[in-house]
Amino acid sequence: MRTGVFVCSCGPNIGDRIDIEKIAEEVSKIEGVVLAETHGLLCSPDGKKYLASKIEGNKLERVVIAACSPREHEETFMKVCETAELNPFMMQMANIREQVAWVTPDRNSATQKALRLVRGAINRIIRHKPLEKTSIVCNPEVVIIGGGVAGMSVALVLANADRKITIIERSASLGGYPANEKLVEHLAEKVAERSEITVITGREPVEIVGFFGNFIINLDEDADEIKAGSIVLATGRSVDESGRAVSPEGFREITEMLGISADENAFPNREHVSLAPVSTLIDGVYVTGCAGGLCSLTEAVSRSEAVAGTILSSLIPGREVETEPKTSVISETLCRGCKTCLEVCGYGAISFDEERLVCTVNSVLCKGCGNCAGACPSGAVKAQHFTPDQIRYQMAGLLR
Repeated sequence: MRTGVFVCSCGPNIGDRIDIEKIAEEVSKIEGVVLAETHGLLCSPDGKKYLASKIEGNKLERVVIAACSPREHEETFMKVCETAELNPFMMQMANIREQVAWVTPDRNSATQKALRLVRGAINRIIRHKPLEKTSIVCNPEVVIIGGGVAGMSVALVLANADRKITIIERSASLGGYPANEKLVEHLAEKVAERSEITVITGREPVEIVGFFGNFIINLDEDADEIKAGSIVLATGRSVDESGRAVSPEGFREITEMLGISADENAFPNREHVSLAPVSTLIDGVYVTGCAGGLCSLTEAVSRSEAVAGTILSSLIPGREVETEPKTSVISETLCRGCKTCLEVCGYGAISFDEERLVCTVNSVLCKGCGNCAGACPSGAVKAQHFTPDQIRYQMAGLLR
């Protein structure tokens, strides 16, 4: 196995506090390491060109990059690997900036600690297997849960852009809790005129699974599945005995189906209160009107327009969404059918096969969080790219 190790100085961030030349010298002695070099700034345009040329020129089969947090530049270096025709999952990062340079003042101690992290990464990369990226086409349709002023406002803006929309309203008719009956009547008439909008009343979701671009909503056993690329929560609000504004009945169950965290009153937490006030922490799920908290009619309409604009700019017909390659897999031989994995899966990606009495993973829905692998009592579930062997050998390298 031809492994290359690249230690980044990150300008002065790492190089001033860690002896990166010593690290490169030490790891070059490890079996399988055919190249160990340092660089001033690997994430720079010149650094990326340098890395790609080294991977190609030395026919590297595995790459370890000792630099910053993977959260910051893992995607950057994975793309460089693809450019150099190396499977991006044959690259492993060792975080020697945040985890070492910035928190370990003594240079010698920092160097030794960084060396252990790099050894662990080398041990781990030997046990990596190439994973393949796949993609699926986005469904451009939208489901709106709640048919009040906010929900109808979103639907009408989207309909003007030729999108197909389904409004699901638990009451017998559209309108919600109107503060302005004339406005409600006007919006309801406009909705009825649009062929792009389908209205379902007297029903509510009992199951929601999927992800941005490909959600599946089930209303009950007798209804067909509703498929959509985005979901808008426009369910309004209610008032409790103390006069406090709270989310309406059944709304907490909907947020739980979607895996959205919520505050004490069950209103969804937003991606960012100021920068992304209509986006939840789940891609493709948006909140408008009083479903996001108390607001006026004017604010409800304004939020709805913001939601529609966000959907139109992100959920583009024909766009392909990359599925998660680091999915979990279940061994039918080891699976005892206890359904523990099914209970902890937040994405609805695991189902129980009644005939074979085992659980199975839908790789399209799986997001690779690893909850199932951690919870499985029989060890039947493995999270690809985070297998027990990979973690075990990485820890062995750290503890040397």
